Amino acid sequence: MSEIPLCSIVISSQLPLDEIESLETLLGMSSINVQKSPSRIVGADDIVFVATVVGGIAATANLIEYSIKVAKAINNWRRKLREKGIEPKGTLEHPVRPFLDLSTATDEEIEEWLSQK
Repeated sequence: MSEIPLCSIVISSQLPLDEIESLETLLGMSSINVQKSPSRIVGADDIVFVATVVGGIAATANLIEYSIKVAKAINNWRRKLREKGIEPKGTLEHPVRPFLDLSTATDEEIEEWLSQK
């Protein structure tokens, strides 16, 4: 089966590596496939994750549910970073909508952005 991309998550390489890996783990625990993208146009040092779900009728029907899982994982990750005094530097990106800055967006804005089709 093919994979359906949900979004790209671009994380600043200035964040501690273990914190970046914790986001990857949180997404994986939410049944979101995460692959590091080998290419990047801007910000060559950034780490780019492509969040996808396995395609098929059931996955397509549940894209909103998967998007909510991604939003919750990202929001939990941001909360944990801030508790440690670390600002979450990164963006959510998608080819058909403007990027969303993870350091300034609210939890609700992230959920809304990911829920858009």
